[in-house]
Amino acid sequence: MEVEEMAEEARVEAEQAAIAERLGANPAATSALGGDGGADGWIGGALPGPDTRLPRPTTGRLAATGRTALADVRVTRRKRLPPYALRDDEIPGALADELGRMHRGVTSRRVGGAKAPVRVTTANNYLEVAKGLLGWYCRCKLGGWDGATPPQDPTLLKTHPANAPEDLSLRDVFPSSDAEGAALAIEYLQWLDEKRGVLPSTEAFQLRCLIALAKWLHGSQTNEHGAAMEQPVVMELVRVQRGNVTLATKGEHAADEAAKWLDWPDYLRLVERLKWECAPLTHVGDQRPDKDVAMAVQRYLLFAILACVPDRQRTLRELELGRTLVCEEFDDAVDGENGEVKLTRRRVWTVKHSPDDYKTGGAYGARPSLVLDERLYPALEAWLFGPPDPEEDARGFTDRGYSGWGWRACLAPNHDYVFSRPNGEPWNVSELSRTFSRAAMRLTGKKTNPHLVRDMVITHVRGEGIATDAELEALSLYMGHSIAMQKGTYDRRTQEQKVAPAIGLMSAINARAAEKKAR
Repeated sequence: MEVEEMAEEARVEAEQAAIAERLGANPAATSALGGDGGADGWIGGALPGPDTRLPRPTTGRLAATGRTALADVRVTRRKRLPPYALRDDEIPGALADELGRMHRGVTSRRVGGAKAPVRVTTANNYLEVAKGLLGWYCRCKLGGWDGATPPQDPTLLKTHPANAPEDLSLRDVFPSSDAEGAALAIEYLQWLDEKRGVLPSTEAFQLRCLIALAKWLHGSQTNEHGAAMEQPVVMELVRVQRGNVTLATKGEHAADEAAKWLDWPDYLRLVERLKWECAPLTHVGDQRPDKDVAMAVQRYLLFAILACVPDRQRTLRELELGRTLVCEEFDDAVDGENGEVKLTRRRVWTVKHSPDDYKTGGAYGARPSLVLDERLYPALEAWLFGPPDPEEDARGFTDRGYSGWGWRACLAPNHDYVFSRPNGEPWNVSELSRTFSRAAMRLTGKKTNPHLVRDMVITHVRGEGIATDAELEALSLYMGHSIAMQKGTYDRRTQEQKVAPAIGLMSAINARAAEKKAR
């Protein structure tokens, strides 16, 4: 066992050294900030000046030399299987109308509705699961496909034809409100487990969405006392859900963590390297297009904000100046010369979330203000407003809107969110995740994604033992989850790493006991 542990430690050390070499040393580390830069590897501060060159290309053939394409990097041990969900072009018109009614129904308040409407993102999940269930029904249940064998016909789009009937409906897969009405949904879950090899957590997600679909389709019934109660079809699925809850919380991760994991110090060095890539000149001294620099500044901010506020990527996508991104200004008393006290105007940039702005808002309500690190302010304000302007800055930042001089304006956004895709559209989940992973992969060789940042910081804090129980509880509240989820879901240390402090503790206890007995 000791040999295996030593080999693993050697592997990790070699990997960290390789990442450090890829990130390189920042020549700006001895800039006006002084010293050798930030103690944690992230210096922050002002963006590179007008005469700063890129260390090497960030796009094109030279940038790709020795790199692996993002799509070729596998972070899961499971093999790729043909898709089975119905595509949009396979959905008959009547079914499209039904799914549209479902989406509107679960996101809208209605007369007699017992529960509050769900968020659009949740309803989108219901929609995707419905497409999966109906795709299985058409391709496998009606078409005879096993769900795993690729099609032999090269003209097919990577999967077997659905041949969906024109009158296809959710009632085909939830045919009745009695318990038997859940039979096909349960068979679908069994197929996901046996043929597709999904994890318990994925099965639990599918089951939650299936329950919601059955509720919408069959509504509720009234008992003998006039009280509303769920239909038997729903209760049958709930019964299955109760049996799966333990598996869902204890299931192993499908992903190969080593292919995408960065230790927290490496992540902070990556943040600094991305700031370095905001240089306005190419590596040969030519002026870069404004749009390229704007995308570089945006990439840096996306990574840097998560270094301050390790939140879900939804926070980045839906950040909006004046609503969820707020500047608070105040006068601060500081000691001046000759013992005088003078007032200095200060500002704090914060992220503010109402219960509707984050995933667990229904359970935790409005969140405390999430304060951004001051090292981020120069880049953030350059993105929003442009170069520093003493006259404008003197008027304050609280009520300022987006400026045509900021780097953001170079992308010509057609929306009010802080961050934007290169085509001016708002970010969606997949595009933001790919952009994030592509940058991390190019610079570190790791396919890191935005959500993993939460796991990395919690694993670092708990693994290094640098926080008290009160601080860990505060961190869980800050990040919008329970202390139990912090321990069970986000802490990725192995069992051996988690119990290591106990070994030292027992040795200390035994040593003290021996000393006491000797006296």
